[in-house]
Amino acid sequence: MYRTFRPPQRIYAATVILWALGMATHCAWFIWSALSGPPSPDLYANHLSFMLVVFLLFRAPLWLIGLLLILVGEFAMFGRKHTIPDEGRTCD
Repeated sequence: MYRTFRPPQRIYAATVILWALGMATHCAWFIWSALSGPPSPDLYANHLSFMLVVFLLFRAPLWLIGLLLILVGEFAMFGRKHTIPDEGRTCD
C-alpha cells in the first residue's frame, strides 16, 4: 500500500527550516527598522551587535515558544502511529 503522507521527520524538518527562515527574516527586519531611524544619543544602541542581542533576548523566546507549540501539534497529528487490529486474528 502506498503512503499518502510523508514521514513525520520530513514534516518536522520542513517546519524547523521554515521557522528558521521566518525568524531570520524577522530579525533582519527588526534590526533594519531600528537602525534606519535617526541615531540614538546612546552610542551602543546604534550598533548591529546590540540590536541583535536585544532581538535574541526579547523576540527569540517568543519564536521558540511558537516553534514548540507547532511541533507539539504536529507530533499529535503525525507522530503517533495507530495500529488497527487485524480482524482475521483471534486471541488465544
